[in-house]
Amino acid sequence: MFNNQIIDYQGQRYIVRRRIHEHHLIPDFDTDTLLKWAKSDKLLRKNGLIWCCELIPDAQIVEPEVNIQLQLEFPE
Repeated sequence: MFNNQIIDYQGQRYIVRRRIHEHHLIPDFDTDTLLKWAKSDKLLRKNGLIWCCELIPDAQIVEPEVNIQLQLEFPE
């Protein structure tokens, strides 16, 4: 079972990977390093917290290229 928090931000949905208090980070921290470390693609700031988030991509319907047919034999 997963307990990931999902948030909406600017019409997109994100999985929250980490939340970090701002006072735990050095001033003017490198955002690229934090993104790589948290395995995230978006940083958000609210109420003294940095939210490391990963975008949930839109679902795509994929059509199978091969039709698979099963032959079932039932006893008579």
